[in-house]
Amino acid sequence: MNKNHSFENSIYYLKYINKFDGIRIPGVVLTTLLNSFHVWFLKVVVIKVIVDELLNSHDYRNILLVMAMAIGFHSFKLICDSCWSYYTKRSDQRIIAGFQHMAFSKAADVDLHCYDNSDFYNDYVYSVRDSSSRPLLFINSIAQLLQTIFTVSFSGLYLIGNAPFLLIFAVIPILGDSFLRTKMNRESAERTSLLIPENRKIDYVKQTSYLKENAIDIRITGIRVVLMELFHNGVENMICIYRKCSKKFIGMYFLSDFLTHLNNTFVILYLIYRIVVQKTLVVGDFIAFKEAVSLVSSNLGKIMERVQVFQEHSIYIGRFRTFCEYENKVIFGISDLPDQGFSPFELKIENVSFAYHQEKEILQQINLSIKKGQLIAIVGSNGAGKSTLVKLLLHLYDATSGSVEFRGRNIKMFSKQDYLSQFDTVFQDHNSYSFSFADNIAFDSDLPDCKINKIKEIFRSLGFDEFLPYINKKTILTKEFSEDGLVLSGGQTQKMALARALYRNAPILILDEPTSAFDAITEHKFSKSLKQAAKDRTVVLISHRLSSVRDADCIYFLENGRITEHGTHDELMKQKGRYCEMFLIQANAYRN
Repeated sequence: MNKNHSFENSIYYLKYINKFDGIRIPGVVLTTLLNSFHVWFLKVVVIKVIVDELLNSHDYRNILLVMAMAIGFHSFKLICDSCWSYYTKRSDQRIIAGFQHMAFSKAADVDLHCYDNSDFYNDYVYSVRDSSSRPLLFINSIAQLLQTIFTVSFSGLYLIGNAPFLLIFAVIPILGDSFLRTKMNRESAERTSLLIPENRKIDYVKQTSYLKENAIDIRITGIRVVLMELFHNGVENMICIYRKCSKKFIGMYFLSDFLTHLNNTFVILYLIYRIVVQKTLVVGDFIAFKEAVSLVSSNLGKIMERVQVFQEHSIYIGRFRTFCEYENKVIFGISDLPDQGFSPFELKIENVSFAYHQEKEILQQINLSIKKGQLIAIVGSNGAGKSTLVKLLLHLYDATSGSVEFRGRNIKMFSKQDYLSQFDTVFQDHNSYSFSFADNIAFDSDLPDCKINKIKEIFRSLGFDEFLPYINKKTILTKEFSEDGLVLSGGQTQKMALARALYRNAPILILDEPTSAFDAITEHKFSKSLKQAAKDRTVVLISHRLSSVRDADCIYFLENGRITEHGTHDELMKQKGRYCEMFLIQANAYRN
């Protein structure tokens, strides 16, 4: 399906609006039908009857009857409008929440490398940013389009039955107007595409300026100068884009209005000719026909304009569809996970190489085997590919070549949810969320006392007793929603992340620089307690502090994307290679 086709994109969006609220679109059709009939009835029928009766027959009963009908219909419409307004307030939230849920769910599911793709990331940002407003704008456009169609239908049928020649005056200016508005829409679409990158600059500065982790840098470094330059650059570029496009729009709007006023003048002259010279019309007909022609002419123009608005919506919907219909490139299967005894190895990497976006390979010919219950360490200098290797183990990326196996089977055979459920992971970046302290550990709500006690036991086993007073359902983290919220330091957040990983008790625990924010004493205590805390679990530990990996069953030294050494600490020290060199440098630094 062509994601640039306005009609197909509109049908796609309508399908989801109807899914989130099946009453909304039928309700829009009925309310716009009532509004259109109301306008036509008052401006054409009621005025004609009143004027004709006052100037000709003086039958006040007909005047009272048509006024009673008008008042009755108007009262009925007011009641319907009030009920519909009350309903739409709830409906708006359901529909917005539906589209936002689509965007957020997709964001949580797409391949990790999508965040490195600027075009895809633009679609994501655009989709999420407009998901709170675009659905309502789209529904409003449908209502406006239907109202113009219904108004043209009522007035057009009236003219066909009474003065079909006048339809010519209603249609002629639309031909020129259609050409102008098509051209204007192309210009508008081009302007929108030019504005997107500039909006991203402005949004980036806005987001960066209020994030807590950036507050110190903004205050004590020159980064705010750079941010303001980026912000002003975006604003100035947007002003230039609007200035460049505005001249074209002003000329086209002027020509469109001129054609409309010229046409209205011809209509009035023609109707005066029919009354004064031909004497085939009465004053009531003059008013009714004039209003009917005006309604048809103005609304026909609006139909063209409002149809073209859907082309603007289509630009957004096309991006939204591209984002939501993205098919993951990382391959998953549907097979059940194998039993523990299926293979002697819990994880096995064979001849794995990997590159981001066909660039230089980050990892080259990696071979690594991990048995159940082992503590494996992956060490090396910064940029050696340690974190990338972990992402391959977690199947966040597919290896460029080679294979990763779990209990003897290729990990591509398993579903994402089943496979990831086998891992607890602590990465270098840790987040705390505006939930209770306990909920931040369990990622659950309404925790029973037995789970609260389990969390406390984990903190005790790690030697993090200072957190015990906070492990309850009332202590909220961050000050996002409460001034009494608890704000954790970097080291405390890291401790919480470690407890979070141990709470789930998955078979495999991956720790990527788990002690980077710890002081030396805390790191030493943690290293001593890790084996007991992770008893019977397979542990993969990544660290640049070699003192923390001495007790590992096997240490793999990664350098320039290759495993250059592996063995126990004692074996590697005897080899007197790069591991030994790095260990002695760190040890001497502490001694000195």
